[in-house]
Amino acid sequence: MACLNTCGSLGSYFKMLVENSNLVAPCPAATFSSSSERYEILNENVQYTDSTLGGSGLTGTVDPIFAHLRSGTRIVFGRILLEVGPYELSKWLPRILGNAGSPPTYTTGQVFNLQPFDIMMKRDKGTVIYRHCAVNRAIFSARASIDGDEQVMQLGLDIIGYQEHDATYPEDEPDLPSGQRLYWLLGDGKLNLPGTGTEYYFDAFNLFIDNNLVPQTRNFLRITCLQSRGRSIRLQVSTPYTADSHTNLYINRFTGTGKLSFLGSKNLGGTDQQGYETTFDFPLLYQTRRTPSTRGHGEIPLSLDLQAYRDATNEPITITNKVA
Repeated sequence: MACLNTCGSLGSYFKMLVENSNLVAPCPAATFSSSSERYEILNENVQYTDSTLGGSGLTGTVDPIFAHLRSGTRIVFGRILLEVGPYELSKWLPRILGNAGSPPTYTTGQVFNLQPFDIMMKRDKGTVIYRHCAVNRAIFSARASIDGDEQVMQLGLDIIGYQEHDATYPEDEPDLPSGQRLYWLLGDGKLNLPGTGTEYYFDAFNLFIDNNLVPQTRNFLRITCLQSRGRSIRLQVSTPYTADSHTNLYINRFTGTGKLSFLGSKNLGGTDQQGYETTFDFPLLYQTRRTPSTRGHGEIPLSLDLQAYRDATNEPITITNKVA
């Protein structure tokens, strides 16, 4: 009797490498090697669309005719979700903000630079390269819990890319970092709103950096241009509804500077590492008021919804990312 094997690829064996795109004509695919960036991720749904068009005419039959079809415009898009700390951010912040910055300080710029990159994904038994990708939107998030993974800061990267093609995973693959890693937890965070003179405790946060990339295909069947049509930066925080937050963060609509910090030295535990720090500075935050709602016997939360703006001398966000 012949052996029966219906097993497919396993996510456990997934591997992802990243290289900056080759921008010298004719712009070949990046070369992946032992020096490439390698990341462990939670999941991804990056895909390459290849739709079929035409064949809609009247042919004397109710059935479509395959030979009358053409492949339409191709585009790469999808989300990559990973847990992050200072190591990952040192590579991804320039791509998210569209500005190389001067490490350890990264900021936005009046002109958005795509900072394009190529991604190699080995989905166990199949390997492909996604070329000339850019970050359309980045979402930082974490939630309070006693022992759940949701307290680890996660970064969702919504990407747009030009092309997918088959590839061979390098034999001299890069190793995952072998040193002790620091992934930020919600418990490492501090939120300061100096205009109120108060540090605010919080149970969850979402930081959205939306570059609003618009792909253009023109008279081609692939993307030939990616442009930002206006960036949006938004910080959402769930904080306890108290007498102080009622006055300063609800009745008096908050407008002012803000600082969201993650400090490796905040909590003095055996696994905390000194010298690590990631700080998000906002020169001008403007609050969209959200009325607190009573959901039962439990604590009443106040949902802060803060939009970041450029002021006369500062970018809407500056991120300091210190890696010890």
